[in-house]
Amino acid sequence: MLSWRPTRHTRSWRVGAAWAIGAIAWLLGACSSSSNSGTPAELSAIKSPLSIKVAWRVKVGDGRGAFLQPAVLQNAVFAASTDGDLVRIDAQDGTVVWRVRAPTALGAGVGADGFVVAAAGQRGEIYAYSADGKLAWQARVPSDVVTAPLVGHGLVIVRSTDQTVTAFEAQTGHKKWSFQRQPPALSLRGPTELVFSGENVIGGFPGGRLVAIALSNGAARWDSVVSEPKGATEVERLADVLGSIGLEGNRVCAASYQGRVACFDADSGDQQWAREMSAGAGVAIEDTQLFGVDSASTVHAFTLSGGTGQWTNKLLAHRSVSSPGSVGKWVAVGDYRGYVHLLSAGDGQLVGRVELDGSAIIAEPKGLAGGLLVQTQHGALALLMPQG
Repeated sequence: MLSWRPTRHTRSWRVGAAWAIGAIAWLLGACSSSSNSGTPAELSAIKSPLSIKVAWRVKVGDGRGAFLQPAVLQNAVFAASTDGDLVRIDAQDGTVVWRVRAPTALGAGVGADGFVVAAAGQRGEIYAYSADGKLAWQARVPSDVVTAPLVGHGLVIVRSTDQTVTAFEAQTGHKKWSFQRQPPALSLRGPTELVFSGENVIGGFPGGRLVAIALSNGAARWDSVVSEPKGATEVERLADVLGSIGLEGNRVCAASYQGRVACFDADSGDQQWAREMSAGAGVAIEDTQLFGVDSASTVHAFTLSGGTGQWTNKLLAHRSVSSPGSVGKWVAVGDYRGYVHLLSAGDGQLVGRVELDGSAIIAEPKGLAGGLLVQTQHGALALLMPQG
């Protein structure tokens, strides 16, 4: 889910709003750059398709107009709805352990570490719950939130759309530090995940930047370039890092819109490799491979060590596919019509497909118990188990 977002640095809201229509149209066209029409590809039959079993399914609640994704732990899954429902689910059988209602509608979430569960309201409210569903504390950040809070290391870390990252003490809600990058005149309104790496938290920012922030005090440890903005206009210079960030050992990888996919040393920020690719979503790492999705919904696979292109699959063109998720020998993406597609990690061939409820998959598939957990816009949370 991406949209154009003017910041306070846009010279005039009146001018900016009038231009927004053209900017949005341009963005939609840019995301369809591999064909003139940008018409979503028709789905063709898969020869000898892989059987995909729905191990369990839970109705969480409406996910429209929000940036929601489940938090997956070993024995528990936490999920949220726009209406404010926050749900804990047994990861083994899908039993709802508890369901609570947040004080306001939710706009982003969920983050959890087994002790604290956090979600964000639609006006910058932050709500933290204990593992048994009791509201522990609430706080507020400077602007709205479109990325799930990151919970761990005794912190709840929240990224707001003014490009501020704020850390709260997980048990008390006391603000520990904040970090901010100057926002550009234009940015894409879409989630960019935060990930823990040692004593740092790493996040992607507009302008094609990947930044490591110290957990102790919020200082920038390193600031590296995924891609440099290019072009004469602010729209042409959009280069936001999008979606999920891949972390494996001492390597961190990310992708930017109208830019590149790149990997860096997680300690120093030194670039290891980069390849041209206009990102439409985030990246995923599985074993020795990195998977990405471009702005035309082409799925790509690269070698993790050096960035050599291994395969591309264009059969899902313009279907607004999610960031990839991987499990074993398969990589999965969800699309705007509620289909989850499985591709062979080895050669990129489509090997399986399942439809849930006809509404968009709102977060990348997440690995759980040898399967893939997905959440739809209409509120279905399901664990899919490939058979084969």
